Amino acid sequence: MNRFFKLFAIIALAVSAANCKKSDDDVAIVPIRDRAEVYSEDKVKIEEYLKNNYIKVVGDDITLDSITDKNTQVSIWDQKQFELKSVKIKNENWSPILVNNTTFKYAKLIDDVEYTLYYLVLNEGGGESPITIDSTYTSYKGYTLKNKVFDVNHSGIWSTFPAVPQGLMPAVAPTFISGFRQATTLMKTATNIIQNPDGTFTYENAGRIIAFIPSGLAYFSGTNIGEAYSCAIFDITLVSKQSRDHDRDGIPSIHEDLNGNGDYFDDDTDGDGVPNFMDVDDDADGHLTRDEITYEVIENGVTVKKLYEFSAIPSCPGGSVKKHLDNTCH
Repeated sequence: MNRFFKLFAIIALAVSAANCKKSDDDVAIVPIRDRAEVYSEDKVKIEEYLKNNYIKVVGDDITLDSITDKNTQVSIWDQKQFELKSVKIKNENWSPILVNNTTFKYAKLIDDVEYTLYYLVLNEGGGESPITIDSTYTSYKGYTLKNKVFDVNHSGIWSTFPAVPQGLMPAVAPTFISGFRQATTLMKTATNIIQNPDGTFTYENAGRIIAFIPSGLAYFSGTNIGEAYSCAIFDITLVSKQSRDHDRDGIPSIHEDLNGNGDYFDDDTDGDGVPNFMDVDDDADGHLTRDEITYEVIENGVTVKKLYEFSAIPSCPGGSVKKHLDNTCH
């Protein structure tokens, strides 16, 4: 699948609806419901939607609509043109909390629900699959379960995770909802991006899925799409991804999942509440991680500082872990 779009520098972040101020008389208080209870309702709603709506794809354009003629319109649930898959996922929402003007910790959303995320594979893609903490470039279109469009971005936008406290580190891109982020890991990037003479770009064999997202993985009690506790549908095209070094300590974040379980937030060597991939001093020994993995070589008579490749970072003499994780070693 090829599309044309213009890549512009992303300067302004999306403005949250929460920034729109209302008078006290205009604000409706939405009660916070039990997440498991809401999800049990959402699962029924999504499965009913899949069984009572159809999809029509013409080129890159799709139509989602309710079934009015069962003789000619096949439900998304029963159709065979595109594979309908599902995956069990947990909510991995983490938010930064400022401790003071220079430090912060991350707090995890309390949500023990295991969600079923249904998704329709329009194209798997031919490139690489991102991890949830990669930055991704996607275009998308968002629908309610009534097939009403509530958000669209045809040209594409970079997004990232986790969010960064304002002022502590440069914000590189907005952060999207958990269901959207995790859906991008289910497909692959484009195999090629070609710049055209008119300034547009063509991308080839990009991953594209339609994700049916329960409210607990979307906006939950927020009214971003009109009503609280609304499920969301996203038609997502994954163009590109970028692995990151979130804390800029010289170690790519993908290497800071020390226990290899795919959860980058439970690796916190010094126990300070900041996971290693966001911590500039992983072992809290007062020496920056970046400095601890720097070495010097002489090139053409000049001393040059370089960073060890992750696999080559040494341990201290007699130590069993890499030096930047050993607070007895500087």
